[in-house]
Amino acid sequence: MSKESGKEISFFVDRIVGGVVTLVYEGGEFTADVPIRVLPPGTIEGDYIRASFVPDREKKNRLKDEIDSLMDELEK
Repeated sequence: MSKESGKEISFFVDRIVGGVVTLVYEGGEFTADVPIRVLPPGTIEGDYIRASFVPDREKKNRLKDEIDSLMDELEK
């Protein structure tokens, strides 16, 4: 994990079809389809994948600054 506290969850790799992976949230509450390229190399059906959700405050602030700058330019 990073400096900021986040949430880590586990997914089961249910199937891989045409470069799309169907992940099943542990407990079967929901599924997610993601491109195979975003998963670790060598991921296969039957694997478990851990995913971490951590706020990216730096990116948020950087994009906010860019938007503010663009808005200032538009107002001129």
